[in-house]
Parts: sequence; C-alpha cells; structure tokens
Amino acid sequence: MLPIVIFIFISSIEVSYGASSCYSCNPCGTTWNPAAAQVIQTSTINDYCRKTVTGTLVVKDSVSTCNPVNVLNNGVYCCRTDLCNTGTRCSLKMSSILYLLFYSLWKIYSYYYYI
Repeated sequence: MLPIVIFIFISSIEVSYGASSCYSCNPCGTTWNPAAAQVIQTSTINDYCRKTVTGTLVVKDSVSTCNPVNVLNNGVYCCRTDLCNTGTRCSLKMSSILYLLFYSLWKIYSYYYYI
C-alpha cells in the first residue's frame, strides 16, 4: 500500500518552466485561426502565455505574471508551455490524469481485496 501512495505522490510532482514561445494577436476572433496569430518569443523562460476573453474580443499574448480569472466564460487563461494559448480553454496535465488513473485503480483494488 505504501509503495502505491509514494508512486502516486511522485507521479503528481511536476517541474514547471515557463513558455519560450506564445501566440500573439489582438483581436484574435472567437474562432481559433493560427494564420491570424503571430508566434512570439517570450522575454524570459519564466513567462506565461495568456489568453484574455471579454465577450467576443479575444487577445493572446505573453506576460511575466498572470492571474487566471473565469467569470461566465469571460476572463484570463494562463499557461506555461510553448504555444499553449490556442483555442482550448482548459486542459488536464498528464500528472493529473496519472493521479486519477492510479487513484481509481487503487480504489478498485482495495474494493476487491480488502472487503
């Protein structure tokens, strides 16, 4: 049991670096079109890619600090991988998926073998 918990803990740890390139456009439009955006290099390796949505106005850029906000599908979306500020609003990290998978397997295992 302890090795499983340790494995889940280790698999959920991530080393996070900032993005080195982001999409940039103002306005971008509500439908994602990569041809309408430029690929820009960030100032530092710790920068964020950002997507700001206000009604039908969408702006994408790179910033050094980013505070995510979501109110009724309007807000600021932040990410830290290259070219991550595309049309999708959110995504699961691989470590989160692994954590959920192993947690589910652990629950199934404990249900069948400990009851």
